[in-house]
Amino acid sequence: MCSTRHQDLPAEVREETLTLLYDQVGCMIASATLPSCQPVVDLVVKLGGPEECTIVGHPVRTSVLNAALANGAIGHGDEVDPTGQRGTGHYAATTVPTALSVGQYVGASGEEFVRALALGSEVAARCQSVLAHYGTREQFVASVGGTLGAAVVAGLLLGLDADGMEHALGLAASGACGISCHHLEELHQIKSLNHGRAAQAGVLSALLAQQGFHGPPEVLTVENGFFDAFLGLPWAGNDVAQGLGEEYLMRQIAYKRHPVGGPDQTPVYALLELMKAHNLGADDIMEIQVSVSRHAFHIVMTNQHPSVHMETVLSLAAVYGEVAFKHIHDPIYRQDPRFKAFRERARILIIPRPQPATFGDRLEMGITVRTQAGETLRQDLRYPLMTAEEIQQKFRGLVGMRLGGDQVSALERKLKEVETVADVAPLINDLQIGY
Repeated sequence: MCSTRHQDLPAEVREETLTLLYDQVGCMIASATLPSCQPVVDLVVKLGGPEECTIVGHPVRTSVLNAALANGAIGHGDEVDPTGQRGTGHYAATTVPTALSVGQYVGASGEEFVRALALGSEVAARCQSVLAHYGTREQFVASVGGTLGAAVVAGLLLGLDADGMEHALGLAASGACGISCHHLEELHQIKSLNHGRAAQAGVLSALLAQQGFHGPPEVLTVENGFFDAFLGLPWAGNDVAQGLGEEYLMRQIAYKRHPVGGPDQTPVYALLELMKAHNLGADDIMEIQVSVSRHAFHIVMTNQHPSVHMETVLSLAAVYGEVAFKHIHDPIYRQDPRFKAFRERARILIIPRPQPATFGDRLEMGITVRTQAGETLRQDLRYPLMTAEEIQQKFRGLVGMRLGGDQVSALERKLKEVETVADVAPLINDLQIGY
């Protein structure tokens, strides 16, 4: 991490990092005032402190640690942030807020900012991938692995050397957390807070290491270290370094078309495609049947938030012909008589597949739609990745809910040109938005 310079990063990695930043900032601006993260912002404002860093989507500034907490919570305030193709997802909701907070704090150049974000995201992706691959214990791998990625982002921006970075990782490992029973909490608040805590823990760890504070050495592979604690497999840490610098796992990302959980993306896409191809409306649908992995089944049936609960998500898609941000977060759409009538009439069956599945298998789904006319329509597919044009349309739609057209275009241009600036602080300051 410390020896890799900006110019050492492959062009496709730098490009992915810019896309990651672009997409995540759009997600944060749209999500900033949601009930899932607004209380965190309110608390940070109440606590006061030095006005060092911007809270994205709010007209306030706070200390670098509190900004990391608030921005991290905003990073996953909604389910619109990207997931991963093989269990590497959701790290953007931690690493981008960390980079924004610390980048502004130190006045990093665009190249320093992109380097830190790319390499910190790579560490997060690798840690999450190993945690998800072995899966010996149920946990929210995004915030567990994301904490180490946040420490690397912050450590690089603070200028830590390799010795200091090892201490930062050791300290971050002690601050990592993420219990998946957050799915039992219906407001999406704990799930969002997990990312805020990960970002704040990563920044705190790097700041402490900069002050000469020590963490345990070799924390990824030592007995009772990071992977021993979270998997019971101390040797699993060796997997993190396989192909390091040759294959960038942070590029295995899946940007989301819809503001819904990762397991919901494929069935929503498939349902909408079937409806379009066969000219179906909600009144034409008698039954929807979806087969999902066992892990995904537990999530989409347990979590009752309308962005995750699959029966709700599919009903919204069937009734409105899309699932947009407004459909998830404005209860008027679920109170609509058409929505209620569909829920009462149509059967939605979510069926867990019996065979073992990897984390990435959440993006592979089978859907069957039975119509009132007696047709049975079937589709099996893996979630198709978004094109650059789709990502741009998504950004403009999300940011357009808070900013005018000219402001959206100006921000879009600045984000795409971030590598060329001498100081990222003015750009990040522009992410302050009035209510």
